[in-house]
Parts: sequence; C-alpha cells; structure tokens
Amino acid sequence: MAALETVGQYIEESRRLLQDEYPPYRYPDDDMVDALNLGLLEAKRLRADLFLPLFEVSWVDPVGTIDTAAPVTLDPMYRSALVYYVVGRMQLRDDEPTVDSRAGALLQKFAAQLLSVQG
Repeated sequence: MAALETVGQYIEESRRLLQDEYPPYRYPDDDMVDALNLGLLEAKRLRADLFLPLFEVSWVDPVGTIDTAAPVTLDPMYRSALVYYVVGRMQLRDDEPTVDSRAGALLQKFAAQLLSVQG
C-alpha cells in the first residue's frame, strides 16, 4: 500500500482496489478527486477533531490539471478509511446490484473506522 500522503497516492490505491489500473481508466481522475474531497468533508462531519487546530479541510481542486503531488492532510491512522470512501463512491456509479452492496459496505467501513476506538 502506498504511503497515502498525496492526491496521486490516493488515486493510485483507489484504482488498485477498483481494479482500474490501466488506461483507458473506467473512473476519471476528476471524479476520483471529487470523491476524495467529499470523503474529507464527511470525515470532518464525523470527526472534526481530526482537523484541529483550525478545522480546515485540505480541498483538492478537480478543475484543470490535477496536482497529484498535492498533500492530503489527514492523520495516518485514518488514511485507509478515506480510500474506502473513494472506492465506495466510485462503485455507487455502477449499475450492478452486487456492486451496490459492496459500495455500501465500503462507505460503512469508512465511517466505522473513523468512529471506532482502536486498542
């Protein structure tokens, strides 16, 4: 798994789970960045303390050329949860009924990992 410190690393890891690693991609980068942004906003809604001291979310601009080297500021312990959110959002677009249940499970896993206490 990538270090998950940059936009590009989140896209790469999400593509790995989506089995969408070779061009032409099924899921466009700008859609994945939109999902990443929504995931950050959802993380802030669920766990505002992760965004202290200023409660700011590092928004990634999906318009134009995407800066894949842009940092995504999130505690390392919750980075894989954000990947689950991106993958879940991408799979919600698919029509197949089995994918819907997987997408729901991934989105629930995102929330569970943000809200559970690990010992």
